[in-house]
Amino acid sequence: MKKFTPFLLLFLVVLAFTGCKNSVVYEETVIFPNDNWAWEYKAINFKAPVISSKDPYSIILDLELVGIPNIDKIPVAITMLTPKGGKTIKSSTFNFLSPKEPYKIKNPKEKTYRLVVYPKKYFSETGDYTFEVNQFSTKADNYGLHSLTLRIEKTKE
Repeated sequence: MKKFTPFLLLFLVVLAFTGCKNSVVYEETVIFPNDNWAWEYKAINFKAPVISSKDPYSIILDLELVGIPNIDKIPVAITMLTPKGGKTIKSSTFNFLSPKEPYKIKNPKEKTYRLVVYPKKYFSETGDYTFEVNQFSTKADNYGLHSLTLRIEKTKE
């Protein structure tokens, strides 16, 4: 048993490091002034440095609400520009009445709604990718919307 103890300890250390490995490769949050994703801030830009990989990634948007929003849903268009100028546009909707994606509740007045924009996205170029998120709700104020987070995570094959 004594001769197996060093191997067992090494195995446990390796397991601890691989188990705690964070899969998030990029995360940035934009906080809206006065908890209002107003029309003048309708386009939010994120610049994410990405290394090309054969592994898939998830691209996720989290919208944090404070209180009850004064709208039922927000249609968004997500434009992704590659380092070499390629462009992809995808549309989706944050639907507060019947969300498709899971969301987390901090307390009854704070919820985070999640949109998985790309469940498996492959990056073939290394460099800065630009993500522009445009909301197309109304030209009125959109109170109750605290922040928007773009997250890129490694996913399993």
